Amino acid sequence: MKMKRKDFFKICGAGLGSLMLSRKGWPQFPSQPKQVKFDFFFAQIVYGKGLGWNPRPGVARSLAGIINSRTSVPASPERVEVKLNTNDAFGYPFLYLSGENEFEPFSDDEIQRLRRWFDAGGLLLADDALGELDSGFDRSFRRELERIFPGEKLRPLPPDHTVFQTYYLLDRAPGRKASVPNLWGIDRGDLTTLIYSQNDLAGAIEQNSGQGFRYPVTPGGENQRETAIRLWVNLVYYGLCGNYKKDAVHSPFISERRKRRPK
Repeated sequence: MKMKRKDFFKICGAGLGSLMLSRKGWPQFPSQPKQVKFDFFFAQIVYGKGLGWNPRPGVARSLAGIINSRTSVPASPERVEVKLNTNDAFGYPFLYLSGENEFEPFSDDEIQRLRRWFDAGGLLLADDALGELDSGFDRSFRRELERIFPGEKLRPLPPDHTVFQTYYLLDRAPGRKASVPNLWGIDRGDLTTLIYSQNDLAGAIEQNSGQGFRYPVTPGGENQRETAIRLWVNLVYYGLCGNYKKDAVHSPFISERRKRRPK
């Protein structure tokens, strides 16, 4: 039986996740007070032999600051490093994959583990940190998608997709750049299980330690950065809650809010 994302999250948050984290090989957070409980962990896939998997090392802490200041979801400031040749991924309903350059193919075992994780209801956010068309990361990522989802193609997420209305109402999907006007996705049933941005979402929000944002945002400046920040919040909510905003009870309220929103 396939596990829905909200159920995946509930199980991990209700104690099974803590049990998993106590096993050898699962990440620990000894620096955090025992009474602190986080609902969101930034779990990032580690691949290759160098640091190509980590082009934006400060994004986890930057995102936690945004989520903790703008929402009621407690987010951990520490990144969790997930290796695909272990069962690490199964403790987290949200995974992040990023890079700029080409990378070596995943092993067959890693592909199989990823397939099982997707079948369990997880959401993978892939983020091209170069923010350019046909980058090395883009080519390698699309190659791996053909192995994970044989015969399936990325499709543009439509403007009324839940990810554009889980918290903020959005009609754009920029990051540090605005190379591609949309997000891409692959669905499993009524959920999008993979979302891909070619605009360097992490680069739009990564901060220097107490010194403001690390990178300029082009071509839209700070308005574009604010949109990227809001998109991150929506992505986290979608990762945790799935399609709850598609429930019929929400539809008239969302429609009315879109009508009243300034153009």
